[in-house]
Amino acid sequence: MDKNPKKIAGIAGLAVMVILAIVLAIQMIPTIGEVRREMSLTPTPLPPVPGSVWVAGYVADTPEPALGKGTTRIEEVRKLQERLKELGYYEDEVDGQFGQNTHDAVMAFQQKNGLEADGYAGEKTQAVLYSEEAVPNSNEE
Repeated sequence: MDKNPKKIAGIAGLAVMVILAIVLAIQMIPTIGEVRREMSLTPTPLPPVPGSVWVAGYVADTPEPALGKGTTRIEEVRKLQERLKELGYYEDEVDGQFGQNTHDAVMAFQQKNGLEADGYAGEKTQAVLYSEEAVPNSNEE
């Protein structure tokens, strides 16, 4: 047998590392099993699809396209402006741009129709706006 001290020390060090690796692996097996079990119980959230929004960590459908300042959906804004103009709330040019004047007209409409006046044309506002129950602006205030 070879009695080279460096070789013996190297073999002994290797043996210690193998023993440590085995001990650590034995201790990690329950932890790995627990992590796998937890991962199987926790659902992975799906990304939102077009026409939906994140609400409290969940995806919710948005049945009507909500319109507000900076909206780039020109045709929907133009339709909104035309209806607001028909009812006497919007006096500017129908241009499809949801700016301050459109915001103010939506707020006035919301106030007159008993809606939350936030200037944001969401589902409820649009439902009332395009219905026959929409109250026109009388300008008597």
